[in-house]
Amino acid sequence: MSKSSFIFYISLFLIFMLAAPVVGQTRAGKLGVGVDGSMQYLLGAGSTNSSPGFGGGVSLSYSVMEYFSIRSKFCINQLGWKTSTRIAVSNPPNKSVITDMMALNLYLSGDLMPNSNFNVFPFIGAGFVSFDPKNDNGRKANVSSSDIQYSFGAGAEYFLNEFWSVTLMGEYVLTNSAYYAGSSVGNNLNNDSFMRGSLQVRYYFFDQSFIKKLLDAQRDRSKRK
Repeated sequence: MSKSSFIFYISLFLIFMLAAPVVGQTRAGKLGVGVDGSMQYLLGAGSTNSSPGFGGGVSLSYSVMEYFSIRSKFCINQLGWKTSTRIAVSNPPNKSVITDMMALNLYLSGDLMPNSNFNVFPFIGAGFVSFDPKNDNGRKANVSSSDIQYSFGAGAEYFLNEFWSVTLMGEYVLTNSAYYAGSSVGNNLNNDSFMRGSLQVRYYFFDQSFIKKLLDAQRDRSKRK
């Protein structure tokens, strides 16, 4: 490859990276990889008091076809709450406790505006979770530390250009365990649930359509020589 051709490809790549037109952002075959930051808040935690918990991870998005995408993320999150049981005279209730979680989540989303730089998408999902179950006193509970969670919600994704996007997601998460926020025998054993808000920054790789545009541009340039 000659020096001029190399410079041409680098220049073309930078042009598309920084100023590519925003058209058909979620078209079929487009793969995005990014980072995820989230905040969780427990709901219906019985006699406990909830506090915000934070986490982060990596996220993926793949457009199977126009108007339909598969999204996933691997994350390490926390749930914050306060104990409701006195452990000792010198250790009163309402002690702050953190429940740690590690989860792999998969979502199916409907892209309502796939050809716009602003896309709104409702979604449903499920995830496998490993967590540290706690009793009311904030100590480890002798129950299963794995769980399957189900969620639904909506998100909005804004494309800065052809490659970069910022996404906000809000979801309601249903669990199959009462031990995220300190349940014990004799207390309310309803399964816990929580709200989660996520902020994601994602980079999208080329799809077949984009690669074809690059090749066509080079072919046209060669013909003009």
